Amino acid sequence: MKRLLYVTLLLACPAWSQSVDSTTNFTIPLKSNFRSGFMLEPSFAYTLTQLTAIKSFFRANQVEYNKKLDRVVAAGFGYRRQRMKAMIHSFFGLNQRLLPPKTSGNAPLIAQRLDLSGIAIFLGYDIANARNNRAFINAGVGSIRYEYTLFRPTNQQVPFQTIFQYSPPVSVPSLYLDSGYWDVNVEIVQREKRRDTFQWMSRLGYRRGFKATSWQSEAYQLVDAPQDRIGQFYLQVGLYISHNRSSRPN
Repeated sequence: MKRLLYVTLLLACPAWSQSVDSTTNFTIPLKSNFRSGFMLEPSFAYTLTQLTAIKSFFRANQVEYNKKLDRVVAAGFGYRRQRMKAMIHSFFGLNQRLLPPKTSGNAPLIAQRLDLSGIAIFLGYDIANARNNRAFINAGVGSIRYEYTLFRPTNQQVPFQTIFQYSPPVSVPSLYLDSGYWDVNVEIVQREKRRDTFQWMSRLGYRRGFKATSWQSEAYQLVDAPQDRIGQFYLQVGLYISHNRSSRPN
């Protein structure tokens, strides 16, 4: 019996001397926990703009206008503390030619967008706080300006020095809508991992004018102008350049 015990102990010694498997010491890194941070946001968006009244007016008068999505560049600055965030945003529409230049005197009227710009203030709350991403619900208010110029292209030659003496027929140099609006959006952003870092961001949202507003002109005093309550669906992608502060001392 003693011999059997000694043999068993001798066989077990090599197993006891083996190193512990390294996988047993593996642990998932802790979720980063920066208490607060400042962020700068450059971004780009595609926007579907709803202007029912003015576009109905264009169709009734055979005015060509752009039916594509508006392309917008935006910039923002914000501050986050724990799961709350506040930001200020401004955005500007990229210039785009609605139609190629016309050479025929029978060319249709063209409505070309001159301006699309706005500014807003947002408050957001982090409703999903995962290891690698945050999901915010943002709500805010702002103001927006949307402007057209209407003209009929011609092949008439005009000396530049006399251009102020020439008034093209059927033209409206300025037709704009100024409106306040509310905005709600869902934002997904990468979680901050370092004190100074870049974070990819995407945002899906909708903005809507507080009320229907009359179209105006900087060239004329318009009477009985159509009224629009602007609406915009938008998909936005961008980058946060952030500086974060830890909740624990270094």
